Amino acid sequence: MGISEWEFETGLVRSQAYCAGAEHCEWEVRNLLERHGLSADDRDRILERLKAQAFVDDSRYARSFVSDKLRFDRWGRRKIIMALKLKHVESDVIAAAIEGIDMEVYMEVLEKLTLDCFRRTKAADERTRNVKTVRSMAAKGFEPSLVARILNDCEIVDND
Repeated sequence: MGISEWEFETGLVRSQAYCAGAEHCEWEVRNLLERHGLSADDRDRILERLKAQAFVDDSRYARSFVSDKLRFDRWGRRKIIMALKLKHVESDVIAAAIEGIDMEVYMEVLEKLTLDCFRRTKAADERTRNVKTVRSMAAKGFEPSLVARILNDCEIVDND
């Protein structure tokens, strides 16, 4: 079953409902409208209206995205930045949203995840275990230097 083509009014109403249900960036709304066959002019007009009515605001979206990804998905700054870039959010908007991260909360999340990861990691020696932990945490978007500092600063008690 193919995606139906929308007219301007249908596109406007549907995109308003889409944005009312959850926070979306301009790029996501533009893709929705494009998938439903709206012309470039209609997409632009709809997006202008959505912005004027505060349905779409990339700054608000980026702040919400950063907060949710850190709190719920436990992503690091690097992974969050890449995800926002993939959604075509402007660099200055991304930078402002990332700057809004409470570093105390960020470090608490990072420390808990790092120590949990270290405890779960199996390796022949502690150095290899540290390297595996740093790689694992880097894959989650956390800065390797911060992970290494946590590993160096914390006394890890093994109950194996």
